[in-house]
Amino acid sequence: MAGLGDSFMLPKPGQETEHLWVLITKPDPATHEALMVNLTTQRPHSDRTTILNVGEHPFVQKASVIFYADARIVDTRLLDAAVQRGACRMHAPFQPPVITRIQAGIATSPLTPRRIKTAYAAYTAAGLT
Repeated sequence: MAGLGDSFMLPKPGQETEHLWVLITKPDPATHEALMVNLTTQRPHSDRTTILNVGEHPFVQKASVIFYADARIVDTRLLDAAVQRGACRMHAPFQPPVITRIQAGIATSPLTPRRIKTAYAAYTAAGLT
């Protein structure tokens, strides 16, 4: 079952290019929903709230950033089913210190959607972070 820190290679809806996505909350036991963000290559115009450097995760081969503007609420049962049918694949989990940095960026990134900030606050209040 997908959980906090698990990562997945999957494309964004309507696109073919895969990105690495990471769950940054535990799934809600009632809804099975969790928050997920993706990594992208750092560019001059990137949100630099959370930069991941080579060595912080096996996937990171060059400086990358968390793309908070595209954060999602996901049903982890659907992620598990996608892995089972081969529509996406699991990658190495993120270590707790890196997850903590990513989580901190939810509140501080100017690009995090309001609904994601609200959801993250609710997950934190429920002890799911």
